[in-house]
Amino acid sequence: MDVQIDRNRSIPTQIVEDLRSRITDSRLAPGDPLPSTRILARELGVSRGSVVSAYEQLAGEGFLVAGPGGTRVDPSLQVPAPPSVRRRPSPGGIPVQGDLRPGAPATGPLTTAAWRSAWRMAAAHPTAHPSTGSERLRTLIAEHVRLTRSIRVDLHDVVVTSGARDGLRLVLAAQDRTGRLAVEDPGYPSLRHVPRVMGWTLQPVGTDAAGMSASTSGETADILLVTPNHQFPTGTQMPAARRFALLEAARRTGALLIEDDYDSELRSTHPPLRALDTEGRVAMLGSFAKTLTPALSLGYLIVPPSLRERVAGLCLPVSGVVQDAMAHYMEAGGLRRHTARMRREYRSRREAFVRLFPEGVPMEGGLHAIVPLRAGSDEQSVVARCRARGLAVEGMAGYWSARRPHASGIVLGLGTGSLERLRERLAVLRSTVDES
Repeated sequence: MDVQIDRNRSIPTQIVEDLRSRITDSRLAPGDPLPSTRILARELGVSRGSVVSAYEQLAGEGFLVAGPGGTRVDPSLQVPAPPSVRRRPSPGGIPVQGDLRPGAPATGPLTTAAWRSAWRMAAAHPTAHPSTGSERLRTLIAEHVRLTRSIRVDLHDVVVTSGARDGLRLVLAAQDRTGRLAVEDPGYPSLRHVPRVMGWTLQPVGTDAAGMSASTSGETADILLVTPNHQFPTGTQMPAARRFALLEAARRTGALLIEDDYDSELRSTHPPLRALDTEGRVAMLGSFAKTLTPALSLGYLIVPPSLRERVAGLCLPVSGVVQDAMAHYMEAGGLRRHTARMRREYRSRREAFVRLFPEGVPMEGGLHAIVPLRAGSDEQSVVARCRARGLAVEGMAGYWSARRPHASGIVLGLGTGSLERLRERLAVLRSTVDES
């Protein structure tokens, strides 16, 4: 298998992108076997850990399954993947010189002594852990969510995952049957893909200034997938009254709430639904992808008591070295200090955005922003003109369900590249939008 490796980029991420592309382009079919991690690592000239990390992430996304005969493309993968967020070539062969698409955090500061030391200690003493995760790391995560999210849980409520998609897969797989899943509209396409592949019927629910509506969201849904603290891509925060109404609707109908609490550490937010839940109706997805780096492929799931045993039997093991490195890093206070640095970094990036786009919508504390387009502007034309100038951006259209979008705009990621490069790219976007 030939994968062109760029040594200046994350190796696991490149392997994930290449294999995901082969699967969605049908170059790898459902059921096709993949090389063992050892063989592929040797062929590519990379560490086996990089390949293991890539395979684990793709398994968490629902693309791969591991079994006695090795790793293969999931045989049940029958639904075409949604529009990809991978790096795409520009039309006419124009190179993309600046990437403003959402999804990539600013990972430059991950060069501290605490980070390097954590990985050295973990690699020096590799340890096997239960499929639910290292007890040490689960205890640290329980303390982490207590301090940052006001959630009181113990290690038995925590499962270590390879990310939010893996956590979502676990919750859905633990149900007695597939059913109807209410999702926010607009919403994050990647998270919609997991339930679709698993046979769930998606039920798009419109959002307003307070997020997903309790009155229209779940009267017929078995599960509701919500982002109350930071709706993506609109950035709205759900007020307390709406949160309690959503919990009451779930209690009345017997529905389960899955709360995606992504990048919450980077913002001052309201208490999550899980902190308000008194009846065990909320499962919470957490990830270190936005705070640290997606290449880590590490997250967690706060499991409702009723699902503990089922979820535990469905877990796919996450790299022990990755878990131990994260535990060392958290114990040394590295995550807390890094998060504080990232808050300051993103504040500077949002300020740079607001200076050029006072009409824009910067997400408070978050990693992305929205540039609304004037009435009559064609979103796809603006995206195409940006690409012709070497700038990769995404329109709002891709975040809506099949029905016609209710708003148009450009969704930006503020994490890629240095602050100076971000300013340069925003200036190109400003001139392009003004011409539309």
